[in-house]
Amino acid sequence: MRTCSKALAAMIAVALLLSAAPALAEAADNYGLVYAQDQTLRLLYSTEATSLCSFSASGSANDWQAVSNCVEGLVTTDKYGNKVPGLAESWEISEDQTVYTFHLRKGLQWVNSKGEPIGELVAQDFVDVARFVCDPANASGNAIYFDEIIQGAHELIAGESTDPETLAFKALDDYTIEITLVGPLPYFVSYGGSYLPAPSGMLAELGAGYGLDNETMGFIGAYVMTEFSPEYRRVYEKNPYYYDADNVFIEKIIATYNAESATLAPEMFLRGDVDYAQVSAALLTEWKTNDATKDIVIPGQPDTTYMYYYSFCYDPLFEDEYEPENYLKAIDNENFRQSIFWGINRYKALLAQDPYNPQMQQTNTITPVGWCNIGGVDFTQVGGMKEIADRENNNFDEEKALEYKAKAVEELTAAGVKFPIKLLMPYNPTLASWEMEVQVVKQQLTDLLGEDYIECVIQAGPTTGFLAAVRRSGLYGLMKLNNGASADDPDNWTLAFRPDNTWTFIDKAKSPSVAALYEEYLALLKDAQGVMLKSEERYEKFAKAEAFLLNHALVIPFCTDTEGYFVAKYNPFDLVHNADRLWKGGHVLEQPLTEAQFLALYADWAAEREASLK
Repeated sequence: MRTCSKALAAMIAVALLLSAAPALAEAADNYGLVYAQDQTLRLLYSTEATSLCSFSASGSANDWQAVSNCVEGLVTTDKYGNKVPGLAESWEISEDQTVYTFHLRKGLQWVNSKGEPIGELVAQDFVDVARFVCDPANASGNAIYFDEIIQGAHELIAGESTDPETLAFKALDDYTIEITLVGPLPYFVSYGGSYLPAPSGMLAELGAGYGLDNETMGFIGAYVMTEFSPEYRRVYEKNPYYYDADNVFIEKIIATYNAESATLAPEMFLRGDVDYAQVSAALLTEWKTNDATKDIVIPGQPDTTYMYYYSFCYDPLFEDEYEPENYLKAIDNENFRQSIFWGINRYKALLAQDPYNPQMQQTNTITPVGWCNIGGVDFTQVGGMKEIADRENNNFDEEKALEYKAKAVEELTAAGVKFPIKLLMPYNPTLASWEMEVQVVKQQLTDLLGEDYIECVIQAGPTTGFLAAVRRSGLYGLMKLNNGASADDPDNWTLAFRPDNTWTFIDKAKSPSVAALYEEYLALLKDAQGVMLKSEERYEKFAKAEAFLLNHALVIPFCTDTEGYFVAKYNPFDLVHNADRLWKGGHVLEQPLTEAQFLALYADWAAEREASLK
């Protein structure tokens, strides 16, 4: 194992010593955290924003992160992921769930880049943005939150109408917005954060020039961008006119551009130049084995932007040498699929990605824990999902796997299947941990089930265009797949199993038993989707559909995403938990957060989140 050099260790020791100044700090109440007297947060970023317009055509993640602390929507998210009032203090929903009436907070002030008030926020500020977004000439990325969702939007976006008055996004008065939907949408409130305002006069004057820099936009969020020097730095200062300014504790954020920030940030953190840095896989072992850094390397929180799962390919197009016809007969047999489902040791496999805290990313389900809830009950605890979500060992059970294997061997032998059954297992060679992971899965499955039963054939995919060349081409037998979702509703996680998906191909299943099971699943899915109101009935039906997939081993849940290991001088559980890094609620710490503090805070956060649902 590599260890840090003496010079590095000395630098770390000096940095930690300099940060230990309790006389200059205010003690926090939890686990010995000490808040710095100077609440200035220093960060690095490597990619410059192309626009500061929060509803512009570019709509990239980098653009949104640059401006996310400066704006807010009708609805926002708390640190537990719950949708809570934002610039709208309350709302009502009609009985048929097609008309939403939002009531804005009164007296909110737009400010300019100097932090000076430039006018009051009014309903028309939202309406004008809605009309801008639905104008096809502006090609706004935010149009997805309007098209075929809000009455009149599709006609405008498609160019079938040029009358913005037909858009059912209305200002009833200065503080009331009425939005009429095409039909009920159970998760519409989760889109509320994407309905953003702009000062009407400024937007009318600047049009597509709105948000080209910090002087051509208005600020209504927790921070004002007082400096925007492209590819140099961005400075954010607390907005004293923000409605929740009492919960904004970091006074200033200085974000410095550096194209090599991923490489340089860790060393700069140790020197005390920045307050956050990712610890790359190349550095992780070194930092975790060095006495000076091992306690301050923090595991990444589970990130449900994407969920990962193993799947068979139900319409395989791989070469004859991997015996696709024999493979199809095997995966058509449920006992064979169950032997693989229960036979993969997810914990061991995840050690390749995270050798220190793999349990944080493990999942028993496709829909993530904490994604959505009804009546204070998490979706994964509804109906048949509860038994699956609560299983120990993340669906790994050697005894069950071997029982299913014995049944499969008997049935498949009678069906004329040739053993061992070849499982083509490709991986993306640009992802270092995937190669190791697939080796672990092969070895562990082979040791458990036997070389006479399966032959796992590992194959490196291309270094470019992997998705198109392998996943979307059906050139695999058993592979880790993934997808994401946007709205907090269980239907969003059925994407991989709907007709015309382009990676499991279950809708094109060429084997009779799987095809029949898929028809049953589609009936369950259609039944669930037919309940258009957010209700216990809707959640129970979706729970029945997902449980059907898992109980028949048609998909094998694996893990959440992760932001990776990092070092930081803040408590991440004070922030809105997403990649946008909304800094409201956060404090700069006097000393780096330790792993012990992080794990204790995480346990508290998880318990508090559970309570918050109720």
